[in-house]
Amino acid sequence: MAVGEAARSWFATLSSPIVGDSRLRWFIRRHSVTLLALGFLVVAGLGAVWIQSAAAELSGPVTPSGHHDFFAFYSAATLVRDGHPQSLYDAGTLTTLQRQLYPHPVGYAGYMPFINPPAAAALLSPLAAVPESTARLVWLLISVVLAVACALVLTAGRDIRIRALAGLVVLGTFPAYQTFTEGQWSFVLLLGCLAALVAARRGHQTLAGIALSVLWLKPPLLVLVLVWLLLTRYWRVAAGMVGAVVAATALALPWTGIESNVSYARYLVDVVAAHAGGAGAAGQTAWEGALPNMEGLIGLAATIFGQKNALAVDIATATAAAFLVAFLVWAMRSHWRDRPLPLRYALAAVCLGLLLDPHLYAQDCVLVIVLVAFVLSRRLDSLPAQAAVLFAGGVLLNLSAIDTYWVQGVTLKPLHVLTFALIVGTVILARPRPGPRRALIAPT
Repeated sequence: MAVGEAARSWFATLSSPIVGDSRLRWFIRRHSVTLLALGFLVVAGLGAVWIQSAAAELSGPVTPSGHHDFFAFYSAATLVRDGHPQSLYDAGTLTTLQRQLYPHPVGYAGYMPFINPPAAAALLSPLAAVPESTARLVWLLISVVLAVACALVLTAGRDIRIRALAGLVVLGTFPAYQTFTEGQWSFVLLLGCLAALVAARRGHQTLAGIALSVLWLKPPLLVLVLVWLLLTRYWRVAAGMVGAVVAATALALPWTGIESNVSYARYLVDVVAAHAGGAGAAGQTAWEGALPNMEGLIGLAATIFGQKNALAVDIATATAAAFLVAFLVWAMRSHWRDRPLPLRYALAAVCLGLLLDPHLYAQDCVLVIVLVAFVLSRRLDSLPAQAAVLFAGGVLLNLSAIDTYWVQGVTLKPLHVLTFALIVGTVILARPRPGPRRALIAPT
């Protein structure tokens, strides 16, 4: 009974700044224990499915329907180790190397392109000293350790039960499954973001910027965060982030050389043009991929209008992005200098940043955990409240599975449930709150 009362009390506290409708708050309070139990069953049940699926795929041979992103990382590591970093972004060279790993076309373009900066390839180069299958398992172990670290940083100082629950949410949701099977950088990005939040809360703004420099692995994310930092006048964080990127690039030059970095700059421009030109569906481009598989605004537009209709997709994406950005800017017009920023604006900004990311595949949706981190940072001392936040994050993460499987042909078109959830979250969180109502009749 005490647990139920505590859950109801803290659900009310938790939902009040986010859920405006009093009837909805009443429903959450009344059924909080049931919602907690349901959340645990959903997240734990699906977690068992994802973990079993990842183990089955990683223990078996490579198949045409499997996940092949790691081919790009291993090929890039091989090129740097063999002293050919200038070929990191050459399609012919990468295709030749990858056909030695698996003698069949993979990916949208028949090979897996390396779209990260040269310094990332230098960091991966030790993996090229062992066969690809061994390197994949080593990188998997590193990724699992990073995921556990994310869960521990997320719940630092919390009860051991909450820390275990965070491990389930971080390791046992669909984006984690995608990250582990693809061999992606997603948990590196997440750990950097969480470390930045911890550093910022402790007043170490430069350290926060250095932690955020890992976003250079995905330059669109770095640009979005940099713009946000400049708008909110976090100058030291922005300077720390840019300075760390420059330093990392310079330190890697003995292995990468200048030519590879110049090629990468050109490649980034070509990738942007490829996204705007249909990403290979409407003609050959420098980067080719399935836009409807993405969870951001461009993925939703490509699903509605078809990837071949590049102009319609571009107009729809730009229009939706302009509306949401303008709405957030207008809603925050008197709050840009608030320290700290109100929670709802921080959450809205994260939702909007994910929507604007032009390369948001399911694996990078682990960054939804940043939303959880923001809420947990606001001194939620009740175990039921903390569990509720974690379960909500787990459910939100697993929404990406619906869209991914729909893209693979389960039904006609993906619903992009997570995309719509982020749109709704941006609007609801940023919308102006009504002030106290004035009495129609003056008191006598």
